[in-house]
Amino acid sequence: MSLEGLKDLFFGSDKEREDSNMAEEAKALIDPSMLVGDIITKHPLAAQFLMECGMGCIHCPASQMESLAEACAVHGIDGEEITDALNDYLMEHNA
Repeated sequence: MSLEGLKDLFFGSDKEREDSNMAEEAKALIDPSMLVGDIITKHPLAAQFLMECGMGCIHCPASQMESLAEACAVHGIDGEEITDALNDYLMEHNA
């Protein structure tokens, strides 16, 4: 068996590793329909990011029942823009 064949056997092919990495990244992404409380529980760094974006009340009881899109609408913030920026921030910080 070739060295390349052994590498694929033990570590998977380049395509398999790429697919696995993409699936892992997709799982980590924030979606605007996610509850703010769930986002902060899953990604604690998101709390500071959201506060800096103008959502100072992210720890209020409403955040436990409010989606990111709803919270953005209440605060007059573009939900899609915040979602994209938050996903970029979390990926940068491996959070």
